[in-house]
Amino acid sequence: MKNKKGMSAWIWILITLILLAIGVGIYFWLIGDSSPLANGGSSIPQPPALPSG
Repeated sequence: MKNKKGMSAWIWILITLILLAIGVGIYFWLIGDSSPLANGGSSIPQPPALPSG
């Protein structure tokens, strides 16, 4: 009986980790590449072009 209880705990831990991974995956999929959070905030915006003349 003790072995079955331990196995049940491992199953719940595994389910929790899978759900957490799915949640993180959906989060990154929703924010996409347009957000600076997707690539760690290291993207530097391009400055405006200088007027010629």
